[in-house]
Amino acid sequence: MSDLSLEVVIILIFGIFMLLFGLLLFRIHTGTIPYAPDSTYGLFLVIISFQVVTMGKTPFGDLRRSWAVIILGICTAVVGMVACFIPGTLTTLVRVLVGIMLAAGGFALLLQLFVPEERARTWMKVPGILRHLTVACTLVYLMSVILGLVTLFPGLTTDPETAVLLIIYGISFFYLSWSLQSVYTVYPSEKAGKPG
Repeated sequence: MSDLSLEVVIILIFGIFMLLFGLLLFRIHTGTIPYAPDSTYGLFLVIISFQVVTMGKTPFGDLRRSWAVIILGICTAVVGMVACFIPGTLTTLVRVLVGIMLAAGGFALLLQLFVPEERARTWMKVPGILRHLTVACTLVYLMSVILGLVTLFPGLTTDPETAVLLIIYGISFFYLSWSLQSVYTVYPSEKAGKPG
């Protein structure tokens, strides 16, 4: 476990976040546990910010770690923290921000996966873990688009339907983390430059 990359650990955290949110949403829907949407969106932004600041990985793709990227990540984290600490102050802003990150980010990542010749098509030609990585990335990115639209347009689904989507999303992150860690084991040189 100690050889897990930081990227894989963050993906696992996203998986736990989405799975837990999905499972709790069933009880939130019945009113048996309290819920502050702003805090959920805020926590999501803080996790995203950590990924941006530490690795330069944004919801829209990888960027070189620069001061501009770090400052952007810190500003996003501040917005997320304010939403967590004082629910109701940034309700619309954080919901729209998270929705855009998920929907537009998932779509952008899908394009980056399938448009360049050297990515998905090449990976699918290689038997084994690269096929798993392609399927896992596709699943995570598609679910990001769907849940982004659900976040932007809350009336699209009921709470129980959203809960099921979140659970699938969480499991998709676990699949992606396993695939990525396996790729790093089979192709150790890829740790320096992410394959997906």
